Amino acid sequence: MRQALIDTSAIYSLVVRADKNHEAARVLLKTWLKQKNAFVLADVVFIESMTLLKSRFGSEVALKVGRELRANPVYLWMALGADGERETWEVFQKYADKEWSYTDCALLALSQHLKTDHVFSFDSHFDQMSTVKRIP
Repeated sequence: MRQALIDTSAIYSLVVRADKNHEAARVLLKTWLKQKNAFVLADVVFIESMTLLKSRFGSEVALKVGRELRANPVYLWMALGADGERETWEVFQKYADKEWSYTDCALLALSQHLKTDHVFSFDSHFDQMSTVKRIP
């Protein structure tokens, strides 16, 4: 079984049918799961996703998606914890010249910690990270 981190942009594209990346997200999800792979869902991505979905679509949508992400075993929950947060802060400072969000930095730090080099994302910031490959 392979693992890839999942980013907020991928969750958003999976949920929002009108999103330009919706179909690509669905295809990747279907292919990934068919191969019996899983996604690592960082707590910061969950927080960011819930905030975004609630602000754009309301509590009902955010709760429905949040329950699915928490209950479905294909999403492996990963809390950053104190060490992960410290590593994220180090990455955030080191790459202050980039437009990477704090969550982007958390996923980079987490990818290094887990030795996972794939991130399911539509965020082009990951293309700037030499140790991470964005899928699709």
